[in-house]
Amino acid sequence: MIRAQHGELWLGESSYLIDPRNVIEPAIVWLQDTVQPINEYQFYIREILYSYESRWKIREINLRHQHPSEYTVISNTPPQNIPTLKLMLDIYYDDFGTFRNVYHSLGGIYLQFCNMPLQLRKQLRNHFVLSFVPFGGEFDNTMEPIVNEIKTLEKGVLMNINGQDIWIIAGLGVVTADLPQGNDLADTKRHGGNLGCRSCLVSKEQLTDFTFDIKFNARYHHLTDQKLNELKELMQQEASQKIINDYCTEHGLRKYPGILNNLTRNRHLQTPQDSYHAIAGKLQRLMECTFSILKPNGEVAFLNYWKNLETPFGWSRLPNPITHRNSFMFSDCMRLAMVMPFLLRRSLMISHIKDVELTSLQHRLINSNSRTPTPIQIINAIISCWVAVAKASRLSFSFTFTKQSYKELEKALRIEHDILLKV
Repeated sequence: MIRAQHGELWLGESSYLIDPRNVIEPAIVWLQDTVQPINEYQFYIREILYSYESRWKIREINLRHQHPSEYTVISNTPPQNIPTLKLMLDIYYDDFGTFRNVYHSLGGIYLQFCNMPLQLRKQLRNHFVLSFVPFGGEFDNTMEPIVNEIKTLEKGVLMNINGQDIWIIAGLGVVTADLPQGNDLADTKRHGGNLGCRSCLVSKEQLTDFTFDIKFNARYHHLTDQKLNELKELMQQEASQKIINDYCTEHGLRKYPGILNNLTRNRHLQTPQDSYHAIAGKLQRLMECTFSILKPNGEVAFLNYWKNLETPFGWSRLPNPITHRNSFMFSDCMRLAMVMPFLLRRSLMISHIKDVELTSLQHRLINSNSRTPTPIQIINAIISCWVAVAKASRLSFSFTFTKQSYKELEKALRIEHDILLKV
């Protein structure tokens, strides 16, 4: 057994005995999902032992994210005695309305250098506009000349900077986009599809299932490449549209892969989920659900406390969440989540909840003893829901993460998951 990473062991066999002196020496290892080495090897690995949900499981060796060295080909070698500078590029793509809520949208493509410290990356002057995708235009067409330049930089370019020759290498490090555009750039179907996640193969019915094994059912770049090659062969064989569409639906893939596949990248690891849009969208949905259950007297009571709320120094005045919640920006939703538990604790009473919604809440909150929850328990459940969401949101946007921070975030997300489904 060879330790691969935290929580995983790679399992294999060897015809050699381990040195009883426990001396650590270099070893030649063959991963069985790669080409067999010509030279004699000491170990071969065929399975991965990993921990998931506090249980040990085994998956095949091909169900892993390959190391970049396994799919990266370096064509040019840097000149000797010349310093090398490596740049990691972050491309951001998003659609926005040219004038607030007008129908015609414009796509913006921006660039950042990930080598910069966080304080520099946050500055507006270090966000570079590459191009705009006009309404009705295609991202791939706009990105074609940009991709060609990045391909040149991947091979290495000799530049003279301040009178000194420097070998410059740059590559695509990460692609930042919200949910629909991100799925397009990862060659997967959008979130409305049955397999609408760009990181794993979870179905619509299992989206809220915490026991779903993401590691075993993850999308892996090299396996997606194989499926896209099979799709390409179907098209070359002029298969019917029904066969092609069924294949795309079965595997959750786009019919036509994007232009970013011409670059060296891992489409699933380097197109992360946009946590800002996801969490803010969840807050918008929760805000809509909360205010929709209130009677008119409940709205009046809430607004009375809202007008006199003590906000932190530097906050701008938030819009009225009852009458103008549809115009809330994402930043407004984040701020509302911070103060919502205090507002509900001061204003919410059982008489403020609509009768139909109250009956529905009572059915969902029935405890293990089949006892109908008391009014106080119902009020506390609604407030606890907002507390759990606010805590998970705060932990999600921490500036630094440690091993303990990840454990706290995972625990907070589980609590949030359970109470959202219940309330």
